[in-house]
Amino acid sequence: MLVFVLLLAGTHVEITRVRDARPPQARLGYFPPAPVIKALTADHYQFMSQVISLQCLFYFGTLVELRTQVPDWWRIYRAVYTATRLDPYNMDAYYFAQAVLTWETGMIQQTLQLLEYGFAHRTWDWYLPFYISFDYAFFIKDYEKAGMYLAKAAELKPEVEWYATLAARYYYEGGSTALALAYLQEMIPAARNEAIKKRLVTRAKAFERVLQIEQAVATFKERFQADPENLERLVNAGLLQRIPDDPYGGTFYLDEQGRVRTTSKLTPVEKTHGSHKN
Repeated sequence: MLVFVLLLAGTHVEITRVRDARPPQARLGYFPPAPVIKALTADHYQFMSQVISLQCLFYFGTLVELRTQVPDWWRIYRAVYTATRLDPYNMDAYYFAQAVLTWETGMIQQTLQLLEYGFAHRTWDWYLPFYISFDYAFFIKDYEKAGMYLAKAAELKPEVEWYATLAARYYYEGGSTALALAYLQEMIPAARNEAIKKRLVTRAKAFERVLQIEQAVATFKERFQADPENLERLVNAGLLQRIPDDPYGGTFYLDEQGRVRTTSKLTPVEKTHGSHKN
């Protein structure tokens, strides 16, 4: 059976040779459905699950470094889906989905389905309900489900006291930023892939600066009983030394509702000569 495993791992790139436009080192390749792989590999299906997860990491990391092509996100999702169906205990696949597919692609519902499938098997794992809770709260604004999964995480990880009170952050204005920052601070130490870790660190820096501006806006409102017209007003009032730099290369500003936004939309952007008028 090992021959079948090696044959399958070594020939899936050949199946996608028609995708000549992509550099060979960046091809993700094609993987048959999980039942087919299981039939071919017998007891080695867990090994193939890891092979697929590593291939996703390699593909993503290569394109991040090259910065010349956008990854085929749906192909990545289908590969991760196959990896989890082969081995529902493959935590690397779930971590990759949570760290990459949510932020980079907006595949929130698809990621939630993967994570909930994983938690149905990894019932002892507090990471999965913690990730699920965050996704429901931050992306979908379904606080009931977020609280339910956060309670499960707290039950599995009672030594982390702030889990028990984190749900309160869902309900106050601007709490999403604090929640996102707390979440990222949990995600970063667990990152074993440098490309993913670099993305998470950059995102955490962005949220730190958004939170800094939000706090200055709140202080301005309390002090002057009015909304600041723009970020320069916060600097002039001494609440910010200067407008923070967006680590993604954009420019922070206040939108029509007075919320902190950035021209980068928290994704990497090319430097331009223009600037956003506050």
